[in-house]
Amino acid sequence: MRPSSRTAILDAALRLAERGGIGSLTLDSAAREAGVSKGGLIYHFASKEQLMLAVVEHVCRGWEAALAEELGTAYEDAPPTARARAYARVAVTEKPRRADLTILVDGMHDEALLAPWRALIARWTDTPPPTTDPVDIDRLVARLAAEGLWFAEATDTTGLSAEVRAAVVARIERLAASGGGRA
Repeated sequence: MRPSSRTAILDAALRLAERGGIGSLTLDSAAREAGVSKGGLIYHFASKEQLMLAVVEHVCRGWEAALAEELGTAYEDAPPTARARAYARVAVTEKPRRADLTILVDGMHDEALLAPWRALIARWTDTPPPTTDPVDIDRLVARLAAEGLWFAEATDTTGLSAEVRAAVVARIERLAASGGGRA
């Protein structure tokens, strides 16, 4: 199979999770959704566990690309505040996919599935914070608030008006930029 078949399978698995939750993801259903034979899928993913880990890594690569684009400079050249701001901005501006949430929640009982998420978060947000300094804590609060908004929007539970949402996002961004969230 061409390398693009692997990506097509991962995208198909995400569509299945988006439509029917993680329970709808099987090797058979992923192969059907991707338009490949089960043997073709097994060439890349010998088990559902391998497929799930690859899906998590695929989602994390998407987040990493969005974060890098938002950052606008080389990761190594960016201070922690700029990385935290990029993370918060992506979390509150990217349209949340229920598939991402479903896959994250399903992985909470499997360390291998949580590891890519933890690595991504630690890399971009310095989590856990290095100190209890208010600047570090503000960045952590911004991260947690951004993730909370992301979760609420993925589950369609915010009920926020556009004006209130914009004010919440602005507050999160001020916290992420650190300076104590002080305007």
